Amino acid sequence: MFQKALVILTTAFLITSFGSKTVYGQDFTNDYKVEYFLTSGQQKVDTKVKFTITLTNLRTDVFVNKMSIGFPKAFQIKNVSVSDDKGRVEPRVSLDDQKINIQMEFNDPEVGKDTKNHFYLEFEQENLFKVNGNVWEVILPTIEDSTRNNYQVLVHLPPETDKKISISKPKPTEIRGNTITWNNPKNKTIYAVFGDKQYYQLKLLYHLQNSKVTPVYTYVAFPPDTLYQKTYVESIQPIPQETFIDEDGNFLGKYTLKPRETLDITFNGYAELFTQPRDEFRPLVKSQFEKQKTYLLTQKSFWKLDQPELIGGVKTTQDIYRFITNKFTYNYQRINKNIKRLGASAALLRPDQVVCMEFTDTFIAAARENGIYSRENQGFGFSNDPQLRPLSLISDVLHAWPEYYDTLQQLWIPIDPTWENTSGIDYFSSFDLNHIVFAIHGRDPDYPLPAGAYKIEDTRDVTILATSSKPIEEIKIRLENFTLPDQINDHKIYQTKLVVKNNSNTYALNVPILFDSDYVTFAQNSYKLEAMAPYEKKEIALEYRSSIKNKKVAGNVTLSVMGNNVYSDKVVIVPYAYEIGLKIAYGVIGFSGILTFIILLVHFRHRNVENP
Repeated sequence: MFQKALVILTTAFLITSFGSKTVYGQDFTNDYKVEYFLTSGQQKVDTKVKFTITLTNLRTDVFVNKMSIGFPKAFQIKNVSVSDDKGRVEPRVSLDDQKINIQMEFNDPEVGKDTKNHFYLEFEQENLFKVNGNVWEVILPTIEDSTRNNYQVLVHLPPETDKKISISKPKPTEIRGNTITWNNPKNKTIYAVFGDKQYYQLKLLYHLQNSKVTPVYTYVAFPPDTLYQKTYVESIQPIPQETFIDEDGNFLGKYTLKPRETLDITFNGYAELFTQPRDEFRPLVKSQFEKQKTYLLTQKSFWKLDQPELIGGVKTTQDIYRFITNKFTYNYQRINKNIKRLGASAALLRPDQVVCMEFTDTFIAAARENGIYSRENQGFGFSNDPQLRPLSLISDVLHAWPEYYDTLQQLWIPIDPTWENTSGIDYFSSFDLNHIVFAIHGRDPDYPLPAGAYKIEDTRDVTILATSSKPIEEIKIRLENFTLPDQINDHKIYQTKLVVKNNSNTYALNVPILFDSDYVTFAQNSYKLEAMAPYEKKEIALEYRSSIKNKKVAGNVTLSVMGNNVYSDKVVIVPYAYEIGLKIAYGVIGFSGILTFIILLVHFRHRNVENP
C-alpha cells in the first residue's frame, strides 16, 4: 500500500500545527509531555527542558516523517539533543526574526493505523525561570495544537529548595513533593510564583518648582499601604511639613515653596508585596470604602462612555475584562513617547492605538457604567520582558492597572487587562507580586501624580530593585508636649488636646490609646486611631474632671499607647470650696499687702512734707 509522509510544523509559545494541503487533523494525534528541571543559581534558575512527543497514526496510508517546533527568541535555547525510538536524531536549528526553529526527522518511523512514534527532545532554556528578589517566577509558553490529544506540563523544583508555589495561572492539577503538574492547560501561558512575599528597594525623586512670585504649597504622593502592599520609609529628604492619608488612600506629603524656588525631594524605602490581602488592613479598607462609594461610580473625563453600545452589552467584571483584552491590541510604538491619553471613549474607536492607560480607563468607564465600583492604580510594574509585560505610562516607564471593589468580600481586587493582552497570562482570577502602587485614583483620574511624574527636565527618577532582604519595621508613636495641670478642683470640667505623632517607618494601624487614673475621669478613656502614615500627626480633644467630691487627694494618671506607658503623672484634686477659700485668702492677703503698702507710702510722704 502506498503511504504518504507528512511534515508537521509547530510553533511554541502558541504552538500550532499545519502542513501541506493533504494534512488533516484526523490523520494523526500528538501527545506532549513537557518537563522542566530547575537547578538554583545565585541570580538565575537554569532550566533543563525535556519534550516527550508521541505521534499516533490514525490511518494506514499516512505517517508522520518530520516535525518542527519553534520557540520565541526571548526564550533562548542551547545544547539541543534529539532522539527517537530508533536512536539519535540530528536536529536542524535555525533562527529568524520571530523565533528559533528546531526541525526533527524520524530515523525509520513505524507505519500503520494506531502505531506510535516518539521524539525525545532535550535542551537548556533561558528566561523561563527567574530569581526575582525573594521569589522565583516562571513563565512557560504552552502548546496550541489542533492535533493535540493529551498535554502534560511538569515542573521539577530543586530537591534542596523550600520554596512553595503561591500563585499559579492556571491552577496546577497536582502538587506532589517538589513536582507541580498541569494536565491539558487551556491558557496561552503558564505563570507561577514560588514564594508568598516580595521585597523591593525604592529610590524615588520628586522635582518641584514654584514659578510664581508668591509662596505656594503642594502635595506629593509617596508609595501608600494597600491590601497587598506595605511601605517602609527609610528616609524622606527634606521631611514634609505634614503627612496624611487622603480619601483614596494615598500617602501625601505637604511642602511649601518660596517664590521662584526649586525643590528636590528624595524618598528612600522599601515595598513589601503580598499574594493575599493583609488581614490587618481590611478594617481600614471597609471604613474608607463607605466614604469612597459616593464617587466611585461617577463618570469622569477619561472614565466615560460616549457610546455605551460599543462595549457590546457586557455587564459583569469578568465580561468587561474579557471584552477589553480581546478587543484591544497593545501598541508598542507608543511606548516611551510623549503620548496623549485617549480615555475610554476614544480608545474604543481606536482599539489598535492603546497602551496601559486606555486598557485601564476603559475598564473603569465600563465598570462604572454598570454600577461596579472601580478605580485606577498607577505605579511600577516590575517586568523582565517588555514584550510580554510592557511599561508605557511616562518616561520612567510606569504602569497603570484597574481594580474593582468586591462588595461580598469587602476588598479591592486588582486586575491587569494590559499584561494579559500582551503575555497571555491570566490577570483576572489572580494577580502577581510585580505591581508596586505609587498613586491611587478613585475620585480624580489625574490626581495625585505618581512618583516619576514630578519632573522639570527629562530625568530618570524611579529606581526599583528586587531584594531578598526583609525590611525591618520600627514602631515609634510619640506624644507632642502633652501635660496635665498639677492641680484641679472637684467642680470644673477641663479640656486639653492630645497630639499623637507616628514616628514609625511604616503605617501605624489601629493604634489603641488608653487613659488609666485614680480620681480623674475622662469623658472617653480609650481611643483607637484607625491609620497613621509615617510622620503623620493626629489631634484628639480631651475632656476630664474629678471623680471625687469634697476631698483633697492625689490621683495618678497614666496614658498608654499600643500597650506602652508613654505618660504618667500625679494630679492633686482639691474641693472647689477649698480652692475658692484659698483664692479668697490669697486675695485678702494680697489686698492687705497692697493696702499696707499704700498706707506706708502715704505716711512717709506726709513726714517728708512736715520735715522739708
